[in-house]
Amino acid sequence: MTTPNRPRPVADLVPALTKDAFGKKNMLFGKMLAEWEHIAGPEIAAQTTPMELKYSRTSGTKKKDGQKGDKTPPKATLVLAVQPAFALELSYQKDLLAERLNVFFGYSAIKEIKIIQHSGVMDNKKVKPPLTRPLTMQEQQKIDALVGDIQENDLQIALKNLGKAIVSRLGKKP
Repeated sequence: MTTPNRPRPVADLVPALTKDAFGKKNMLFGKMLAEWEHIAGPEIAAQTTPMELKYSRTSGTKKKDGQKGDKTPPKATLVLAVQPAFALELSYQKDLLAERLNVFFGYSAIKEIKIIQHSGVMDNKKVKPPLTRPLTMQEQQKIDALVGDIQENDLQIALKNLGKAIVSRLGKKP
């Protein structure tokens, strides 16, 4: 028996407090939200926000005698808010994303992904800057040599900056 006055971690209290409000299905949605960047990948996660999991009403099949048959897990439709400029590209990747989500859930939970172009939600999303590293002296010299023959000064500077940005993000030598 536990002592009522002992301190307990908040994590021990949350499931009991939220069970009626969220249920098991929405707990899965919360776990999915917490792991969204890992599931979708950094590029898709930066352009999307999961809004809702809508479950279908049929959760099992009926036998002829009226009793429920094999209980199948409910299928869900994931509603995603997407940057309007990224919506078309994501529509081509929906099957891959659904497969990643089903692997995360451990069963075929997602039957469809509904894309909603919603820049209002996406404007509030914090975008992580890409990881960069400082360039070595050899890399800077190589970039300078590649653009050194360009006569127009503004173009040369722009190409030099582009080269430095690409090399610092990819981590590869030019």
